[in-house]
Amino acid sequence: MAEQQTSILIVGGGAAGVSVANNLRRKNKALDITLVEPSEKHYYQPGFTIVGGGAYTLKQATRNQVDLIHSSIKWVKEYAVSFQPDQNQITLQSGQILDYDYLVVCPGLQIDFDKIEGLSDRLGKNGVCCNYSVDHVEYTWEILQNLSSGRALFTQPSMPIKCAGAPQKIMYLAADRFRQQGTSEQVDVQFFNAGPAMFGIPFFAKALSKVVQDYGIKTNFGANLVAVNGETKQATFEISDGC
Repeated sequence: MAEQQTSILIVGGGAAGVSVANNLRRKNKALDITLVEPSEKHYYQPGFTIVGGGAYTLKQATRNQVDLIHSSIKWVKEYAVSFQPDQNQITLQSGQILDYDYLVVCPGLQIDFDKIEGLSDRLGKNGVCCNYSVDHVEYTWEILQNLSSGRALFTQPSMPIKCAGAPQKIMYLAADRFRQQGTSEQVDVQFFNAGPAMFGIPFFAKALSKVVQDYGIKTNFGANLVAVNGETKQATFEISDGC
């Protein structure tokens, strides 16, 4: 008796979506798998922090999407705009409706730079960097290479964010670079976290507190970045009570 094809629809072609699609294909050749992803390029976003720290290049973190998706998987190059779970359907930006037996949703997070006043217009210039954006991650490394004195602020917003460790990883990479080039005494590195501690898990928070102490990094908790002025090199933070 022939195997019955099961329709699996995956929304999002990042690391999660592509991994799920390819692993399902390896496990069962009879599955009817469709992947919805509009981008021709695949960015390995966990590597962006390393790009900003100069230990990796954006080219190394970039692949053609077609090279990563198994040839037997149907790739729909569109955006999904709505879900109709009661009908087992989704609607694409073109208006086309796709049916499914099972739905896997992994489109990632939508970054909202406009939540911070002035940030959208100032990213990528005047020392304002962001490792969460493919358009600006290389600028972080450019800044770190040229910074030998002054103050470097590293910020972490409230959850949810793409990676809870990313804001700290780039800070440690930067602090280590300053130490290696002998400028750690000339660069004032500070960490501003909207949360109340170095990390949400006490075991890791304790270990990370030792790391910042070793690098001489000043920590500021309950401090949420709300405005940026790149021209005057000023950052405004909202301070939470009790932190």
